[in-house]
Amino acid sequence: MENEIQDKSRTQAKKEADALQDLGEELIKLPRHRLNRMGLPEKLLKALIDSQAITSHIAGRRQRQFIGSLMRDVDPEPIRQSLLQVHDAPPVESEIIKEARMWRDKLLTGAPAVLEEFILACPGLERQRLKQLIRNAQKENAQKERAGKSSKSLKALERLIMKGLDE
Repeated sequence: MENEIQDKSRTQAKKEADALQDLGEELIKLPRHRLNRMGLPEKLLKALIDSQAITSHIAGRRQRQFIGSLMRDVDPEPIRQSLLQVHDAPPVESEIIKEARMWRDKLLTGAPAVLEEFILACPGLERQRLKQLIRNAQKENAQKERAGKSSKSLKALERLIMKGLDE
């Protein structure tokens, strides 16, 4: 009976730990909104989001090792399945981009009620920056019709909206 129950060898344990760390590195590459939808534990999710901001090679390596250690407490199979779904999904416009463009178009109408609704939906955004980008985009749209140029403020407004929706 004791022969049937064998402890893992050190080599096998190391291979499993490396596999979990590799899985964690794949998760680091995903955008924040996809990580939020995966249902990961709070501590692991925070570590993944923090690691995306690290630029130092050594600090990044330590953070990846930390993520690998956190992965030991999580069942990796559901994560692997959701990663397969992400990689196999057809390259269609994501829901967050569609929603951001919908909000952008609504905000460019200039209706104060729409602005208040958006600010309630995304309270973390800077209200003054949002109003400034809306004004600039409206001005540039009027000029664009005459000159045929693209709008920098419109692109910046869309990025700000996506940032607000992503939080």
